[in-house]
Amino acid sequence: MDSFIPACATSSKPKREAQDSIMVTCKRTKFMETYHRQNFSMPDSIIFYVAKNPKTAALYLKMVKTCKYFFVKNPIIVIDRLVTYRGKWRVNEKPFDLTKYKCKYWITTKIYASAYESVDKNIFSPIIQKLYRCDAKSLSLHSQVVSFNDLSLLISSAEKIYLNNVIVKKCDSIIQLENIIAIAVNAKSVAVSEPTITPKTMKELSKLPNFTKLDILALYNLSEVFDIDTFYGYMKKNQHTKIYITFDGQISDAFKNRLETIVDEILETEQFNYKPPVINFTGLDFEKYVKLCRIYHSH
Repeated sequence: MDSFIPACATSSKPKREAQDSIMVTCKRTKFMETYHRQNFSMPDSIIFYVAKNPKTAALYLKMVKTCKYFFVKNPIIVIDRLVTYRGKWRVNEKPFDLTKYKCKYWITTKIYASAYESVDKNIFSPIIQKLYRCDAKSLSLHSQVVSFNDLSLLISSAEKIYLNNVIVKKCDSIIQLENIIAIAVNAKSVAVSEPTITPKTMKELSKLPNFTKLDILALYNLSEVFDIDTFYGYMKKNQHTKIYITFDGQISDAFKNRLETIVDEILETEQFNYKPPVINFTGLDFEKYVKLCRIYHSH
């Protein structure tokens, strides 16, 4: 139970897989040899309930170290940091095949998943049913296609969230930014690149209680669909969240002029009763951008 990661081998793949299978079987056999029925001081029904309903990962680890009964009745591997490298999962910097073992996984600290070029862009699909619980405080996804139900499991405990070129789908529909923020109930910092938005997105975001409590919000490569006037109204009332937004290079000259008007007003303000944001777009004077950043960091 100490390690479910097969040792390295230098033989061919079929032979290696056979050796891995034998090794796992041997470890399980050895583990079960010393497992015996326990006589607990409490009724079996209570012990069984405790085994099946650990409150925290730390408590679960203490239980399985105390008695193998708890692992046999509820086999879970607790993983601190789950990351990908070239489309493969890694735990503690070592490759780990999460589909191989007949157990559940409990993620406690961080998830980092990325996909580029031909690498699987839906890497969670094969393993999502094997996740017992996700308490990850940091969630970073890059170039992924994730179902809304799967994301709901991954994001609910996250305090720091970064989504870069991530598409969230429910059936055949693409989920908009406001619906993603709505389920990020514990988020303190959110950064999203190329978010899916509509003209109503900013209005809907401002209605969310958890949105107004964010410490940091960064939205990159926004399209002209973004309602800048609704944002402008919200911006002048915002006294908590530090906001950084950028726009893609396809916005019209008229939209750029509207953005620059807002930027000029921020730069001309002598005393702020709101959190001044950074607004960046192609064509913005560099000196203005630097001044915006200085004001942003000083408030």
